[in-house]
Amino acid sequence: MVLGMPHPSRITREAVIAAARALLEEEGPEALAMREVARRLGVRAPSLYGYVDGRDGLIRLLIARGLDELGEALVAATPADASAVDRVHAIADGYIDFAFRCPRLFSLALGPCPDEHVVAAVHGETASAPLMEAVALLTGEETRLNVAQSLWSLVHGYVTLELAGQFRLGGTPRAALHEMIALYCDALGDERGETTANTVNS
Repeated sequence: MVLGMPHPSRITREAVIAAARALLEEEGPEALAMREVARRLGVRAPSLYGYVDGRDGLIRLLIARGLDELGEALVAATPADASAVDRVHAIADGYIDFAFRCPRLFSLALGPCPDEHVVAAVHGETASAPLMEAVALLTGEETRLNVAQSLWSLVHGYVTLELAGQFRLGGTPRAALHEMIALYCDALGDERGETTANTVNS
């Protein structure tokens, strides 16, 4: 054993996740390897198998963490006393800000997901709960899921294009996104015979 190397029993699952997350953000998902995570922790790769089920298990832990943190970020971004429409706008901004704060974790958690990387449903529910709750104030139970998925697709599409640097024609894409959200919410209010207060953020 190398002098100063931590004993494997002193490694925690949180330490493994932290090391893997740092590696992901610095070098991308292709760099995620048990050997490299172990090297960063100062242990041998076999020592990690008491905390994570191989590379696929490592990726599942990161996806679960990303979804949980996204849900927490959306809750934190939403004023408790805001109107339903303002909550949707705030959730959109929280989603965007989270994506830019940790883009590779965001892409891993919300990108293509093969069967071996699927995590427990509770993590997806945590991430989607703030939007589902806001939408419940705008529409009926029978259409809540469809409306939430439509709004999520709108915001996620914006984030995907922005992260890829695809808004090259100028303009103010984020403001345009909020204008579309306002129009969408107005339409929902019209369907229910109500007037909604629109907030367009820049």
